[in-house]
Amino acid sequence: MQNVQQRRLQGVGAVLGAGTGYALMSILLKWAYHLGLGPIQVITLQSWIASILLLIYAVFFKREIFRVTFRTVRILVVQGVVGNLGTGLLYAYSLMFVPVSVAILLLYLYPALVLVVGVVIWHKRVGRQEMIAFFLTLAGTTLASGIFSGVSGVAIEGIILGLAAAMAYATFNILGEIALTRVSPLVAMCFSQWVCALALLIVIKGDIMSIPWENAQTWEIGFLLATVASIIPFYMILVGINRLGADQAALLSTFELPMTFIMAAVFFNEFPTGDQWIGGGLVMCGILLLNWRRKGE
Repeated sequence: MQNVQQRRLQGVGAVLGAGTGYALMSILLKWAYHLGLGPIQVITLQSWIASILLLIYAVFFKREIFRVTFRTVRILVVQGVVGNLGTGLLYAYSLMFVPVSVAILLLYLYPALVLVVGVVIWHKRVGRQEMIAFFLTLAGTTLASGIFSGVSGVAIEGIILGLAAAMAYATFNILGEIALTRVSPLVAMCFSQWVCALALLIVIKGDIMSIPWENAQTWEIGFLLATVASIIPFYMILVGINRLGADQAALLSTFELPMTFIMAAVFFNEFPTGDQWIGGGLVMCGILLLNWRRKGE
């Protein structure tokens, strides 16, 4: 029982840490846009630097990472293309059409998709506490997004891209749970990242010089995106999925929302509205309820 509780606490900590890293990603994306980089350039920069770092680590310190069966590689390829690359590009492009608050709301519809797939395909049981926590987080993300303050003016392209990003991230979580029954989180992260980097070569049609490599700020933003906002949270969310399952990890990762508000206030002096504070509070209540256990359970 103690080992089970310890694994659960490790999973909770990993997912909350990943949420903090992914919240920082939104800040770094906005910074990159201010530097004149486009969505494809930013995601390519992030993915290539992360892939190179992971490849160096694997070659010199963890060569067993390459010992993966062909069947598992197929799963990781789909996870890398649809889940990793798809989520990154679709979310980055959605920010070109809609405010960050609306983009985050649309992205965080993915826990509902993960829960539905878990119930329908794997016949998972969803308890009352989990359902209440889910509705609290869903209500919190809806309220905190500011959707009631004029979503009618949002471009339809942004809504479609945001919904597509949610579907891609749900796919990432679901395939992650399957892959982690066969390989470690580190192996899953490396292969997904490498697949994403190779796919981006096709997306940009091999035009490597489309990125302003001569700019020092390009390397700075790229390194931060690759490490603090990519490799570290990527690994932590996979650890969380391994410890908790995709559905609970998805709910806990909504911690990114209040963290995004805090970082926006710190870095850009953008302070949340009253509705956003209330919504963030509901998200936190959902997280606490999800991890609350009755005495003796």
